[in-house]
Amino acid sequence: MHLGLTFDLQTDPSDWRQAEFDPLPTVQALQRSLESLGHHVTLLGSALDVARGGRERCCDVDLVFNIAEGAHGRCREAWAPMVLELFGVPYVGSDPLALAVGLDKVMTKRLAAAHGLRTPAWLCVDRPQALPDPLPLAFPVIVKPRYEGSGIGIDPSSVVRDAAALQARVAWACERFAQPVLVEEFIEHGELTVCIIGNDPPRVLPAIQRPLDPVSRLSCHVAGRASGQGTLAPLELDQRLESQAQEAALTLFDALGCRDMARADFRVDGQGHVYFLEINPLPSFDPEGTIGLLAEHLGCRYADLIGEVLEAALIRLGSPPQRQSRVSQTALQP
Repeated sequence: MHLGLTFDLQTDPSDWRQAEFDPLPTVQALQRSLESLGHHVTLLGSALDVARGGRERCCDVDLVFNIAEGAHGRCREAWAPMVLELFGVPYVGSDPLALAVGLDKVMTKRLAAAHGLRTPAWLCVDRPQALPDPLPLAFPVIVKPRYEGSGIGIDPSSVVRDAAALQARVAWACERFAQPVLVEEFIEHGELTVCIIGNDPPRVLPAIQRPLDPVSRLSCHVAGRASGQGTLAPLELDQRLESQAQEAALTLFDALGCRDMARADFRVDGQGHVYFLEINPLPSFDPEGTIGLLAEHLGCRYADLIGEVLEAALIRLGSPPQRQSRVSQTALQP
């Protein structure tokens, strides 16, 4: 099969505006994985590259594997799918609506609450003067840009413990990112992430505990091990806790209308209650990230999980199964 690959290439890792773009090694790892599965892969570039090239740029492609993040705005992750739909080109992954809503932390929290899921108490403001006094949330709280992913705008200073620090952080975030900010109660104990692959029914993979920075209690992938004091994994990931996270992830996957793949993130309090943070219908394919950790946990290759995602899209699009799963079906629970 001739596959296209859409992506936004990270050329300057120090530029926060490229934090969600994929570095060349990730693009190459995904390309090699697809080629190892017997496919020919053409690098199509970003949504803007495809739009500029017109339908001719992808006229020979049977299917596009999309990991393009888009450059700005709360609908940026929808750019590539929208262009591909305009040109009538099928693609792997969720549609523009699921991607746009999934990037909006406020909309996904409302969706989670509507389906009876716990989420930390929160409010959204577009300027520090809009913060209510007294604050109807318990400190500590965490301040996040409303429409960003990949930990953009989140560092140890995001967790604040008094009103003065909150005012300062909200002012900084609103000015820096030119968008509303989410203020939510910070669940300090632990963090889980759950990946889902497939459709009708989707299959949930084992929950992964994210290591925490022991001082800020933020996940190390956003805190960057800022304290220099190693990492912390405080959760006892038993069947009850894992099932809570998996069931919540499946609920959000279905409610948002995700397709083929997604990742949901949760915080866990000291009593073992699971709180929904966000769902990402366009998760990172960094082989050193969650996908790579899952492959190691499941005893399979990174390429095998990529093959599962591709197979899910092909079946959804009406193709018969192309390959036998190499991932343990006991690990992929419907």
